[in-house]
Amino acid sequence: MQTTTKHSPFLLPGIILLGAVLRIPITSIPPVLSQIAHGLHIPVASLGVLTTLPLLAFAIFSPIAPIIARKFGIELTFIGVLLLMLVGSIIRIISTPFLFIGTLLVGIAIAQMNVLLPTLIAANFPNKIGAYTSIYTFTMGLMTALFSAIAVPIVLATNWQTLIILLSCLVIIALIIWFPNIRHNHLLAPKGLGTNSVPSAWKNITAWYLLIFMGLQSAIFYTSISWLPTIAVAHGISSNTAGLLAGINALISLPVSFLVPNIIAHANASKRRIFVISVSLFAIISFIMLIFANDSFIFWLILNLFNGLATGALFPYLMTSFGKKTNTPAETAELSGMAQAGGYLIAAVGPFLFGLGYSTFHTWTVQTIVLIVVTIIMMICALLVERKEKVFD
Repeated sequence: MQTTTKHSPFLLPGIILLGAVLRIPITSIPPVLSQIAHGLHIPVASLGVLTTLPLLAFAIFSPIAPIIARKFGIELTFIGVLLLMLVGSIIRIISTPFLFIGTLLVGIAIAQMNVLLPTLIAANFPNKIGAYTSIYTFTMGLMTALFSAIAVPIVLATNWQTLIILLSCLVIIALIIWFPNIRHNHLLAPKGLGTNSVPSAWKNITAWYLLIFMGLQSAIFYTSISWLPTIAVAHGISSNTAGLLAGINALISLPVSFLVPNIIAHANASKRRIFVISVSLFAIISFIMLIFANDSFIFWLILNLFNGLATGALFPYLMTSFGKKTNTPAETAELSGMAQAGGYLIAAVGPFLFGLGYSTFHTWTVQTIVLIVVTIIMMICALLVERKEKVFD
């Protein structure tokens, strides 16, 4: 498949809206789980799986995104994905079983978007991968932070179904804006051994390094957002302050998510390695601080700033690398699908194992040391990836 700069004027607004709905249908739910449980007359503990289902969907269904895009084309596939997301989102208000079914469908839809957004950008803007990646990663972060802040007030003022309906309306808007883009539909090259075919990422050692990096950075991110507030409260920080710190952690990642893709897209290998080491050190410092945690607000503020900078930089670095380190959109889809399939499988167990560590050792220290080791392994994998300019060369 050839890349092209010919596209609909609705492509940029469409990319912005894809970024807007890329996370909020699932990230807006955890803050209001207790209200949902109360409305459904079920124990809140029974809804805990709602936070794990999307990650499992990411892991299981990411590999099928390139297959669908090869058959129907990238832009047309997004129509189907948005329709699936809309159906999954809105049926959640029907009943408890549909809440779980809908969450799974939303997770499947987001899995396809995770893989195909870097592919879409590689196909339409091959020389501006950094700039357009920054647009959707920034929008994703902004909307995630915004809806995390307003989800509870909306539910308290109305009910949890209203929040779901509002989220579904945003998906409808994204779908409407996206329709004109199917006029310039990109079909991916076939997978195989032919001249124009795409090699298998599963047989490529550099792709495996990227998969491990993907999994470990995601595990670090989801473990951090899941447990840092809890650990802060355990050391004497109030719940309200812990929530404020979590918000700061999320907000500091916004400018980072906007700047990093452009930096990575124009950096040489040496500068990319320096970037990887620097960002990893921010994460390591935050975890070392966690071992010596106390009840000081300034201490936790610095810890969350370092952690937010690190986790906020790693994801856009990864998304940019999918396009930067491949030669064609078909290769981008193959690499992205493979890395995210294995990566999210690793990420799904991260928060669970961290919590299990506390139940086993009755301390946060042991699993925090493991996080430091995991961060070092993640950094090494990224450095190994950076030995090559292109994964499939």
